[in-house]
Amino acid sequence: MDQRFAKIVERWNTNSVKWDGLKRNFGREDILPMWVADSDWPVPAAVIEALKKRVEHGIFGYTMPGEELDQAVVEWVRRRYNWEIKREWLVYTSGVVPAINVALQAFTGPGGYVVVQPPVYYPFFAAVEKSGAGLVENQLVEEEGQYRIDFQDLEEKLLAIREGDSRGEPRKVALLFCSPHNPVGRVWHREELERLAELALKYNLLMISDEIHGDLIYSEYNHIPLASLSEEIARRTITMIAPSKTFNLAGLATSVAIIPDREMREAFRRTMDGLVVGGNLLGYTAMQAAYSQGEEWLESQLKYLEENRDFAVEFINKHIPGISVQKPEGTYLLWLDCRGLGLNDAELKRFFVEEARVALNDGKRFGKGGEGFMRMNIACPRSQLEEGLRRIKRAVDYQFS
Repeated sequence: MDQRFAKIVERWNTNSVKWDGLKRNFGREDILPMWVADSDWPVPAAVIEALKKRVEHGIFGYTMPGEELDQAVVEWVRRRYNWEIKREWLVYTSGVVPAINVALQAFTGPGGYVVVQPPVYYPFFAAVEKSGAGLVENQLVEEEGQYRIDFQDLEEKLLAIREGDSRGEPRKVALLFCSPHNPVGRVWHREELERLAELALKYNLLMISDEIHGDLIYSEYNHIPLASLSEEIARRTITMIAPSKTFNLAGLATSVAIIPDREMREAFRRTMDGLVVGGNLLGYTAMQAAYSQGEEWLESQLKYLEENRDFAVEFINKHIPGISVQKPEGTYLLWLDCRGLGLNDAELKRFFVEEARVALNDGKRFGKGGEGFMRMNIACPRSQLEEGLRRIKRAVDYQFS
């Protein structure tokens, strides 16, 4: 077992949202945090060394991404996703969520529509609301724990938008796509992406693709960037990536949007100007080090996460009656089906906090289809994961046996 990931690192009193935010978010601190999507182990040594060197320089003035960072991103995308991109396509931002908000402000807005596919990462809903666009929900279909896109429903809704347009000009319509999907853990197959691309071309659909978990893929699967399908699809797609989940760098607030179409890229920059900054000096430093020197660390992390995943899934399905879970294909998040406990959403949330004493994400926040589910983060040392699972088992055995 790789001790880089097995060792417990104290995170209390570090202003960690995941740990120090327990009292504010759950009303108590004597619970085990398995909620916020960051990991409980240190970043690669190469990243720490690069940050130390930059800090020792001692000057932290205005900064910009350089050619070496651009090249590190281009090479990472080529190696990991087999997608050839160009330096000029890159727009650096302070995070994927800010970038999503910029994209919606730039390309939809009042009179436009944004399609989301719940249950899905809950900041999507807030971003649509802030943009002033209409929300269209294309709920994922769950069949025996496996999720798929409801393409028939999606096309019916896109057709209804087009036929309902009485202004004589097409409405602006975007799909806010999550790939790999948070929270259900799907890594979309090529056939699914190609069918989505067909609809995008048919209905003039802008694709805003959140691919922040694209590096966290288990060994049986491969992540395919939506924009890599064809040049035609690339021209109507904005792809969001970041090292934040991959390398535990969320606190450095740096990500990148990949926008092949020049006019779209310029519009994105204009909307971003004065509202959302790019990355920051230390974020750029960490991103470059991670993408250029962090691959061995990532492969070891993926092996550790896969062992955590397999252990947790087997333990839950075998030892905790009323709760079940399917193996996620990507991400370090488990989507726990707790409907067998017979609790409503308020009771379920209270049960995990007060009885099991673990902090999970409430499934209802992820929209339709999230009722009766909870999201668990397994990016933690195995001993911590085992403790969390034991707490849940004891609470279920006590209350429902």
